[in-house]
Amino acid sequence: MKKPLRLICGALAALFAAAMLAGCSGEDNSNASSSAPSAAPTGGYVEEDISPDHNYNVGLFTVDGVLNAFTVENAATPLSQQTAHWYAMGQDGQWQEQSGSGFEQLAAQVEEGTAYPTAYLTQEGKLYWSVTVIIEGAEKNSETTLFAVENGTAQKLDTLPAGEAGLAFSPDIVSVAACGDTLLTMTTSMKLNACDLSGAPVQMELAELEMGSRVLCGSADGYYLLDDQNNIWHYTLGGTTAELALDGGRYSISDAGLFVQSAAVGPDETLYVEMSDGNMASGNSRLLRYRWDSELTVSIGGELTIFSLYRSDTVEAAVNAWQKSTGVTASYTWALEEGSEDGYTTVSGSREDALTQLNTQLLAGAGPDVLVLDDMQVDSFIEKGLLMDLSGQVDTSGMLENMTGVWQTETGLFALPARCFPLLAGADEATLSTITDAETLAGLLAAELNIYDDGRNETTPLLAYYNTVQLFDTFYPLYAKDIWQDGQLNETACRQFYELLGQIRTGGGATLKNTAPFDRPDGTYYHPQNNTEGAFTNCLCRAFCSPVYSLNGLGGNFYYASRASGANAGEVKALGTASGTTSIQPVCTVGVNVSTQNPDDAVQLIQTLLSEEVQQQPLYDGVPVLKSAVLSQWEEGFAQYGTSTSTDIVAVLEGMEPNIPSTVLRSAVGAGAQQYLDGTNLDDAVETARQESALWLAEQG
Repeated sequence: MKKPLRLICGALAALFAAAMLAGCSGEDNSNASSSAPSAAPTGGYVEEDISPDHNYNVGLFTVDGVLNAFTVENAATPLSQQTAHWYAMGQDGQWQEQSGSGFEQLAAQVEEGTAYPTAYLTQEGKLYWSVTVIIEGAEKNSETTLFAVENGTAQKLDTLPAGEAGLAFSPDIVSVAACGDTLLTMTTSMKLNACDLSGAPVQMELAELEMGSRVLCGSADGYYLLDDQNNIWHYTLGGTTAELALDGGRYSISDAGLFVQSAAVGPDETLYVEMSDGNMASGNSRLLRYRWDSELTVSIGGELTIFSLYRSDTVEAAVNAWQKSTGVTASYTWALEEGSEDGYTTVSGSREDALTQLNTQLLAGAGPDVLVLDDMQVDSFIEKGLLMDLSGQVDTSGMLENMTGVWQTETGLFALPARCFPLLAGADEATLSTITDAETLAGLLAAELNIYDDGRNETTPLLAYYNTVQLFDTFYPLYAKDIWQDGQLNETACRQFYELLGQIRTGGGATLKNTAPFDRPDGTYYHPQNNTEGAFTNCLCRAFCSPVYSLNGLGGNFYYASRASGANAGEVKALGTASGTTSIQPVCTVGVNVSTQNPDDAVQLIQTLLSEEVQQQPLYDGVPVLKSAVLSQWEEGFAQYGTSTSTDIVAVLEGMEPNIPSTVLRSAVGAGAQQYLDGTNLDDAVETARQESALWLAEQG
């Protein structure tokens, strides 16, 4: 998105001040969570959760200075099972439910099917509803019906209404923002247009949108807000001057597991932002109010610096939560930026260069306060005395027991993981009993007709894959310890691993794509967050082996399994080899620079990473390590869909063996695997793995 110089003007000065205090500028600084001036400023946004009792929001509007919120219960069900609520915020700041939405009447006029209603309240206070119904059949199709509400009565419309509501429901328009007497529309082709309240075009200069940007709302004072990946930008109507209003920093949106659904501007330039996880069935939504408080004082103190190779949702959530609770500023940066090209994740920057620079800083007694140690040589840092002993400083009593001592030595505790990737098998009990170990699973996959997931399999396979990288990542963590022994490649174990993959490839995996790279062409390496989101899909329960793994989602996955198999329960166990090896990978691992000038703040940030507030968030970089969060997500996932399980998930996770991954060694074995699956003989494939790892292993010795 274009971010020109800021413009500050009288009535909006308070709105802009928060961004100024947070050190935000019109320049893109996407790899820093926040920054701030050294002086202790006063004034800032106060974030408050003001969600009404029922908060799956289907419309948020400010009309005549009154905030109106339309919500539904039992979203994503037939309309007859849903209940709509029309809330208005009174002068006392409390919600008051309004009558006359006409929802029950319109529900009786809509065909049965999964229904998605949307409300629209015009600037003249007239209410409209749009209801889209998904109709199941040989092919899914949808039907949309419009209603106008007059005196509490819903009347079905055969054509689009005139003016504002007609624009809002036009199939060519994504959103409408009312900016006083001007309506701003965003088209499906990402173009902004202006018109008057009757819908007649108005010529004026407007910002150019980039992919991912969208109009959220307008203000009676003549400006509008755009959302760009949870960064909310303020634009003056009739110009392209932009100001970052809420940026994910000290005074702003902190729910990393949620995204901006809608927004409204209320009296006194108060911002209202509806956040949601995008899952209608989960009901996970929050309505946040951002109210400017000129008396708010930010604590004086040195800025805390946090560094990682790759961006982490969990670390970002902890940084935001910590800043809000302490008032101390923090800067979170990462070395390698991720993007996408031709459907594959790309990484810009060099891992080796970043690590060389970091080591130089640390050995010189400088560098960041907190280190996110994923894909770094933690043992080497400990041996060199570069990490602070955390013994007795961080409360680990609520963590999974096998995650607390991964980096515990005789001399201290030097690092702790905030998340983990367990390699799990999940299915109904009967199916799960047939998967005794990974070797048995490989045989079952080889016997399948087709495990390539093109959406058209005549019979549902035990597991479905899209490419050979996903297949590799199902089994490699289990065999990594055998392949790499005493700092050397065990060629026999590597050969046996390749043969296992080859067995599957010549059987059910014969049509798997072998085009996804195991490595990055720019010399950077794979890490678990940048390649395998949703990689492994168990078509019986959709809960198998995914490293990006949400316990909360299991209930829904087993629900869909039960509809197909007749079972109404799902079980999970650790996937292991015939010799009993399992794998749970600690990630979001953090340590403190022994030379930090802010040891207390650094330790407090780590404690925030392990707090209920952060651990409970359903983020995409692993399973929580806090037992209470594990249980909560697990139980909520099943309760949500009315399914059940007898699995003691905490016992399963605590019984697994920690496996510290090396992306370099994974890439070495992956390179040989790709060659072997392409037709290279076993000896040459194993030799490729040896050569690819030789330099790195020599450096470690």
